[in-house]
Amino acid sequence: MVSGSGRKGRIAVRVACAAACALLAGTSAAQQDLAAKPVFTDGEIRIILSHGPWPALAQPDPSNRVSGKPDAIEFGTRLFFDQRLSAKGTVACASCHVPERNWQDNLRRGVGMSEVDRNTPTLMNVAASLWYGWDGASDSLWSQSLRPILDERELAATPRHVAQLVRNDEQLSCRYRKAFGAPPSPADDEAVLVDVGKALAAFQETLVSGRTPFDRFRDVLAGVERPSLGTYSEPAQRGLRIFIGKGG
Repeated sequence: MVSGSGRKGRIAVRVACAAACALLAGTSAAQQDLAAKPVFTDGEIRIILSHGPWPALAQPDPSNRVSGKPDAIEFGTRLFFDQRLSAKGTVACASCHVPERNWQDNLRRGVGMSEVDRNTPTLMNVAASLWYGWDGASDSLWSQSLRPILDERELAATPRHVAQLVRNDEQLSCRYRKAFGAPPSPADDEAVLVDVGKALAAFQETLVSGRTPFDRFRDVLAGVERPSLGTYSEPAQRGLRIFIGKGG
């Protein structure tokens, strides 16, 4: 004769075993689902194709007459790394936008002549922006480029200081003339300053991030690149399905 407690014990064991089997079955199904190679629907492919191509075709800034011009890019590159743009000759644009640090400085707050209120944003892909500065105060890259030059906490320069530097330096004056088709104005400091901002913007527009495995996968789906093994892993593809689907 089996006691009531014995029967209850056997029932509990059976329930536990059934639960464990169900859990294992569910785990196995989940593993099989994860192991399955993703197959994208036509709708999913359309969404994926909308994220590209990259890099995007360069569109000149209509507010900057030297946007995309090689001579202006060269002139802007020189200016970007020139500490003489600052009032004391000690700070350049590149002092905060450091190339080796993805065009920022890894500091909690940027430091020019003194510490500023916010951190230094990267300049990578800045040409694709519509608004500039953390608060979107500027609607063109060239006008945003003037603000740190004049800010007392950053370069602390004046229109006069910048214009005189460009006029009096033989190399800068020559590059200005090549970029803008005429020498810097001998009397209009603000006009020269604005052109400096436009040359700086022309350089910054060239800072574009490289292609990623996703970009190559996207172009394979678009039929503009030949498939190659190992360029975009199956786990990445599964993550992509979540990203464009239920992940939102």
